[in-house]
Amino acid sequence: MTRSQKQGERDIKRIYHFLSGEAGNYYIINGLTALSYALIIPILSIFLIDGLGFEPIYIGIYTVAYTVSGIYITQKFGALADKGIDRKVLFIIALMGIVCAALSYAFLTAFWQILIAGTLFMGVARASIPMILIMVRHFAESSATDPTQLNAQIRSSVSFIWILGPPLAFLLVDKIGFQFTFLMAACAGVFVAFYAWGKLPQQEKVSAAKDESQALKNQAIPRVVYYLGAVLFLGNVANSNYITAMPLYLTNDLNLPVSFPGLLLGLTAACEIPIMLMSAKWAKAIGTTKVLLISFIAAMVFYILCTLVESMLSFILIQVFNGVFFGIFVGVGISLLQDKAPNCIGRATAYYSNMMALGSMAGASLMGIVAQYFGYKEALFISFGAIFIAFIMLFFYELLMRKNQALQEA
Repeated sequence: MTRSQKQGERDIKRIYHFLSGEAGNYYIINGLTALSYALIIPILSIFLIDGLGFEPIYIGIYTVAYTVSGIYITQKFGALADKGIDRKVLFIIALMGIVCAALSYAFLTAFWQILIAGTLFMGVARASIPMILIMVRHFAESSATDPTQLNAQIRSSVSFIWILGPPLAFLLVDKIGFQFTFLMAACAGVFVAFYAWGKLPQQEKVSAAKDESQALKNQAIPRVVYYLGAVLFLGNVANSNYITAMPLYLTNDLNLPVSFPGLLLGLTAACEIPIMLMSAKWAKAIGTTKVLLISFIAAMVFYILCTLVESMLSFILIQVFNGVFFGIFVGVGISLLQDKAPNCIGRATAYYSNMMALGSMAGASLMGIVAQYFGYKEALFISFGAIFIAFIMLFFYELLMRKNQALQEA
C-alpha cells in the first residue's frame, strides 16, 4: 500500500470518527439548519421583486424589520443561555421560527403580511445561529478541543450545504415556483428539530452557587469585542449586499439564466470549504487578525471584478476570491470574539450573531436604496466600500496590538 493510500485511509477513519461522535451531531444539525436557510435567504430578493411585484426599496424595509426583531430576540436567548436555560430547548424554539416563516412565505402575498411574518418568525429563527455556536463552544471546552478548529469544522457543514442549497432553491423556483420551495424549507426545519431533540445531549443543571458565580463573571463584555464586532459587521455588510444585488444584477441587467446565481453561490461554497478548514491552522501560525486582513484583500479584488466582468465564465472564475474571503471570514471570526470574552460566551456569541444580522440588514437595505435610484450594478460598489473600511479598522487594530506587545516585551 502506497503512502498516499495509507494517508487516505487515515483521513477516512478520522472523518468517520468525527461524524460518528457528538461533534458529528453538531456538524449534521448545523448543516441541516443551513439547508432551511439556503432554501429561503438566497431567493428572498427575487421573491419580493419578481414573485410579488414589489419595488427594490421594500427589500430594505423588510430586512430592517426582521433584523431588529432578530437582534432583540437573539440577545435575550444568549442571556438565557448564560443563565443556564437549556440551550437545546432554545435551539428547538428557534427552529420552529424557521418553519413558521417558511410556511408564511409560501401562502402570504401582501407586503404587510410578509413584513409581520418576517418580523415575528424570522426574528425567532435567527436565534438558532448563536444557540448552535454556543453549544459547539461549550462542547469544545468540555472535550479539550481547539475551539477555533472545531468552529471551522462545524461551519464547513454550512458551506457543504450551500454548494447544493442555493442552486436547488433557484432551480425549484425556476421549474416549480416559490411556494413549493418554501414548503421544502419548512420540511427541512421540522426534520432538523426532531433530529436535534433526539441527538443533542440534555444540558446539565447547575447549582445555585455556580449560577451566582457565573453571574458575577458575566457582568460585562470586554470593549475590544465591540470593536472587533464592528469589523465583522462591515464584512457582512459587504457579503449581504453582494448576495442581495447579485441575483438581480445577473438576471435583470445581464439577462443571464435565473438558475445561474444559485450556481455561483454553490460554487463559492465549494471554494470556501478547504479555505475554512485551513483557516484555523493559518490563524494559529500567523495570527487571526492577519488572516482576516488577507481575506479582506481577496474580497476587495472580488467586488471590483464583479463590476468589470459580464460573461458567465468570468463570474465563475472569480468566485475563488469570494471563497477565500468568506471561508476565512466565517472560519475564524466567531472564535476571535469568543476568545476575547471567555467568561460570557453566550452574550459574546449573541453579539457576534447580531453584528452579522445587522450587517445583513444594512447590506440589503443599502442595496435596495441604491438599486432603486441608480441600479443593481452600482449597488455592488457598497460591498467594496464596506470591506475597505473593515480592512482599515482591522489593520489599525493589528498595529495597536503589535505596539502593546512590544511595550510589554520591553
